[in-house]
Amino acid sequence: MPAAKTFIPITIFLIIFLGLDYIWNYRLSLVWSIVLYLLIYFLVSALAGSSDHEDESAEAVEWPTSGPIGKYGQKGLIFTFTVSGFLCLLNPFLLLQIIRQGMGNFVLKARLKDDPDKYINYQNKVDYSLPFEDEWFVYNGGREQANSHSWEVITQRYAYDFVIADSNKVRHTSRGTALQDYACYGKNICAAADGKVVKVVSGIKDAPFLGYGIVDFTGTNFVGNHVIIEHAPNEYGLYAHLIKGSIPVAVGDLVKSGEVIGKCGHSGHSSEPHLHFHLQDTENFFSAMGLPIVFSKLSVDGEVKKTASIQAGQFVSNHQT
Repeated sequence: MPAAKTFIPITIFLIIFLGLDYIWNYRLSLVWSIVLYLLIYFLVSALAGSSDHEDESAEAVEWPTSGPIGKYGQKGLIFTFTVSGFLCLLNPFLLLQIIRQGMGNFVLKARLKDDPDKYINYQNKVDYSLPFEDEWFVYNGGREQANSHSWEVITQRYAYDFVIADSNKVRHTSRGTALQDYACYGKNICAAADGKVVKVVSGIKDAPFLGYGIVDFTGTNFVGNHVIIEHAPNEYGLYAHLIKGSIPVAVGDLVKSGEVIGKCGHSGHSSEPHLHFHLQDTENFFSAMGLPIVFSKLSVDGEVKKTASIQAGQFVSNHQT
């Protein structure tokens, strides 16, 4: 969506700038105009992610977009999600996180400047299982730039979005505007490996406006309810968008692989109920380097694998031999 990355920030900026001028008779200075535009640009980039290849990937696999917004396809979802996201600038909690993510991403890109592909062949230090029970669908993510979750958002470069879908890639019944319509909502989320819980956020409500692709601009954390587990030195798993009050673990707890750590939800910036999972090299979500992951003992589209990298469009499940 290269045009949108230019058009949307400028449009939002002009709406705010002209609104302040003509409605409230307040003219922004040049410095504050630049600051406002940069904040809007970072917000649009954070929400859209690496949408150039995401759009191409969505068109290639052709699985449906959920809810009433689905009649406009993936491009309609991304447009609505991105445009509504500018309201996050009015929320001080989210604004601070947008700034932190933008600054962290700038530093991470600088670390990769001399070796952009440094982590592509990264070897995990422990064995990882899929972080759920039963069979799920990889809605988003992969190890290469062409299928990455968000290639330009470095922390989430190798992230995955998991949902439960039928053979036609449909994830919900009815209109898709109720949480219970979605097959994955409320399902157990499990630790992908043994580890120590280092962070828990559990008090955020599920996002409103489900099915319309509207960002939850009223919340306090765009990651939603989440758990971060230290699985190995410099390997931390982040499990995001969980249901409020569903997390049974606390900071300092030791967990085993397969242990339930929460339930799949729709909290934070989420277009539909799903699990966001990725590995990162430090505890801090805003400044950590995203790491690729190879899963062990799994089934990919019905084929048993000892180890495998997975990507969007595959049905995956754990397979114990």
